[in-house]
Amino acid sequence: MGKMDILFVILGMAAVIYCLIVTIFMGPISFAAVLAMGGLGLIAIGALPRVVKAPWADILCRRIAMPLALLAMLAMAVSEGFVLAGMAQKDQSLADYIIVLGAGLRGDQVPLVLRSRLETALALEQGEMIVVSGGQGPHETVTEAAAMAKWLSERGIPADRILLEDASTSTIENLRFSARVIETQSGRPISDCKVKVISSDFHCTRAAMLARRVGYGEVSAAGGHTQALLVPVNHIRESMALIKSFLFDQRA
Repeated sequence: MGKMDILFVILGMAAVIYCLIVTIFMGPISFAAVLAMGGLGLIAIGALPRVVKAPWADILCRRIAMPLALLAMLAMAVSEGFVLAGMAQKDQSLADYIIVLGAGLRGDQVPLVLRSRLETALALEQGEMIVVSGGQGPHETVTEAAAMAKWLSERGIPADRILLEDASTSTIENLRFSARVIETQSGRPISDCKVKVISSDFHCTRAAMLARRVGYGEVSAAGGHTQALLVPVNHIRESMALIKSFLFDQRA
């Protein structure tokens, strides 16, 4: 088995083992299953030519699948550089509005990921209007916006400073629909408002990029902390999502 074959098997095994650990300690995470399947694919690419000693296996794995996989990993590595750059940016200045992007609820309860975003908003807010953005997804008994508004109100943010956007189901909808809420409330186009977008740390680059793409003017992004065990799965998923958004998410 060549060095590249061994590398692919090791990377694949590491991905599968990591996904098992995440599932055991954190419960089912949707993208962990995708990552595990990718790991099995890497194992197959590295091991199949040694197991099936046939010319077609060598051509399929070493001459086709392996270069494509290396190209995909290179693209993800470049994308991850932009993800990390977005995490490093910190804007402490006063904004006109803060937007907190939703994340999945457990019934009507705010889980750790979303609580981290809300805590970041509390740490950064300086009296701005706060837009909580998120609709109601599967297994959620209220909208994400309603749960976030309740959480903020319980921690001292006056109700008249909280605006709800409760129809979105994706990041680009979060930003597009929140822009409409801000424009209605302020009487100004979103391009004339200074906005801070609060999400998870790994999501900052994509959130800021999409905000500019749908017409925001002066915009920055800040992120809540991600649990250490979830950093690999979240960053791998986000590096792929950033490539997808860069290529396909356009202003409607």
